[in-house]
Amino acid sequence: MDEVNTLERVFSYKAKANGEILAAMRQFDEASPAKEIAVRVLSHTYAVDQIFAANLRRAEHGYTSPNPSLAPSLEELSAAIKISDQWYIDYVSRLDEAQLAERIDFTFTDGLPGRMSREEMLMHVTVHGEYHRGQISLIMMENSITPPGDGFTSYLHKTEATARRRPGGSSDRVEIHPAENRPHAVPLTEQGPAEPQAKRGKAMSRLDELTESMKAAVSADSPLSKTLKFNLKGEGFIYIDGRSVTNEDKSADLTLTLTIDDLKAISQGKLAPMTAVMSGRLSLSDMSVAAGLQGKMQALFSKMQPAS
Repeated sequence: MDEVNTLERVFSYKAKANGEILAAMRQFDEASPAKEIAVRVLSHTYAVDQIFAANLRRAEHGYTSPNPSLAPSLEELSAAIKISDQWYIDYVSRLDEAQLAERIDFTFTDGLPGRMSREEMLMHVTVHGEYHRGQISLIMMENSITPPGDGFTSYLHKTEATARRRPGGSSDRVEIHPAENRPHAVPLTEQGPAEPQAKRGKAMSRLDELTESMKAAVSADSPLSKTLKFNLKGEGFIYIDGRSVTNEDKSADLTLTLTIDDLKAISQGKLAPMTAVMSGRLSLSDMSVAAGLQGKMQALFSKMQPAS
């Protein structure tokens, strides 16, 4: 029964970690696109939890995709995840070794057949959730929010202090990454006079290079239906209005904020735009506008990529 006891601990830890990340997500600015991204990521993990809860019971789950089209509010998501996590804790507490090993046939949401043991499904749910909480932690750090410590070893030594040779309480140590220790792009107006002129010239030449690449891509494609501005975090701007590409800092329907290095990586096909968004390296001023332009922006970036 050691396997079941471990699973009970794992799912208790999962519930605690989810509760802490949800509480920390309340620190996002209400209008921040980062908050919506974080909510959608955790909403995806909840959907997967529900899909596999149904698979474990050989029941229908009703999901056609693990990515719900509508994002719930943070409060709704918190309540739903709390109920789901408690269901898993109760469920694993009733299993025996034979039930854990039993293989179950099911169908993935893409229609493909699947077969996994209960133990494999339960482990998938825990690993999957841990992965996406890590993504949210990255988004938090990029938005100057310190994420909660998320470690199973810390959890065990805090909740079972005496059994883990920690009499007298917990010495739960969590590595903190304060905002002041993380590198940030420094606006040119704040840079010290000692910065070499050559460095500034290099930044401008990279901006010119990307601007010319953007001009060529825009001229080869149908005009975008919205105005776009790339805010390069202190190293300039690229503004697109129809077939016009300038370095003006004007209001736009959609502003994409990222470093010049990340924009170059996207233009070279080395960084996927969605990966940049999910990791917090690319922030969007309006998620709905971005969703409507997704196809055209992908085509634009593709035309910027060098020929292979």
